[in-house]
Amino acid sequence: MKFTARHQLTVALTGGILCGKSTALRAFASAGAYTLSCDELVREISARPAVQKKIAALFGTAEKGELARKVFASASARRKLENLLHPLAARELARRLNKDKSPVRVAEVPLLFEAGWQDAFDMTVCVCAPDKTLPARLKARGMKKTDFLKRCAAQLPPRAKAARADICLLNGASADALERKVQSLYRAFMKIYTVK
Repeated sequence: MKFTARHQLTVALTGGILCGKSTALRAFASAGAYTLSCDELVREISARPAVQKKIAALFGTAEKGELARKVFASASARRKLENLLHPLAARELARRLNKDKSPVRVAEVPLLFEAGWQDAFDMTVCVCAPDKTLPARLKARGMKKTDFLKRCAAQLPPRAKAARADICLLNGASADALERKVQSLYRAFMKIYTVK
């Protein structure tokens, strides 16, 4: 599997839950990059009638809340769902990236390293947030700490993701500060990777 293309830089954006991946993705888009969210792709794919039917056959339900409870309570259930959805998401991601001709393309892939997709991209960027900012992030999202911890248990720890990434963006201040970092990174990408 390869998402790279000649004369284009294809970047995977990842990070832990509530670290600021979506904010960073929006900043890349406003800077001029072509952007995609794998979470959004998976939501679209999961809503397809044929996929809903397969999910219901595997788990006895396709209702989002009930399905989430099942997959976050069982590693084997989560792997079953990932085995169904990840190949479909990979194909759709490749199809959309192949259509785009932008010099810099950024795909938000929360489970990048867990799925083993990192080598399919030219570069990986991880958004990290200090632990001390967690209470404010939970409050802003309206997420219970127990739900947050269940979801975290299904992923690599943020520090492990940061250690594997090519670049780490620290999101320890405001959204504006993260956006400025992303804009600087995008400008660097354009200078390094585009032919003038």
